Amino acid sequence: MAKRPTKRGLDDPTGRIRDAITGGSFFPNERLVEEDLVQRFKANRGAVRLALARLEQEGLVVREPNRGARVRLVSEKEAIEITEARAMLESLLARHAALRATQQDIDNLREILRELEGLIENGDMVGYVAANMRFHSTIVDIADHATGARLLLGLRTQSVVLQYRQILQPGRVATVMREHEELVRVLASKNPDAAERTMRSHWDDMATALKARLQRSSC
Repeated sequence: MAKRPTKRGLDDPTGRIRDAITGGSFFPNERLVEEDLVQRFKANRGAVRLALARLEQEGLVVREPNRGARVRLVSEKEAIEITEARAMLESLLARHAALRATQQDIDNLREILRELEGLIENGDMVGYVAANMRFHSTIVDIADHATGARLLLGLRTQSVVLQYRQILQPGRVATVMREHEELVRVLASKNPDAAERTMRSHWDDMATALKARLQRSSC
């Protein structure tokens, strides 16, 4: 029998607001009105204020005197730095995942790939970003590397990809899908060197795309 959520869990909307931000329900610089959050997440005002304070500490929210809270806008320079850091961490975790992946793990990843293909066909880029992050999170879970997972959580790359999703032009999306498919292939073959190399290349390409965008905007 499934466990019933505790009263504390129901009263604390931090995770639900976090998921709404990283999942694209709220956009960079969007105001987070306390009364709206109270109604949306069925929480009291005190719990919402505490949640916003926690999310400010995590770097997802900015609170300003007399202006309330808003979703933090990630600068292009910071986005590049986060992506470069992600490249190092995820390549390490991909190596561990290659050594631990079961057939069920590989099947789960292939199912997410099919979902990504459908989202691309429908032009649903917000859904694509969410599924893409779930793909990467699944690899993190497979790796079972607690320290690496904790460091990744602090990077909040979901917000970076969502905010700068305009770099995911049709040609780039096709490239990303090929990289994902290759990554699943090398994970299935239990080749840790290839998994680390493929994941590093995948994130390095994202950093390159972000740098190109920064150069265009500065011209």
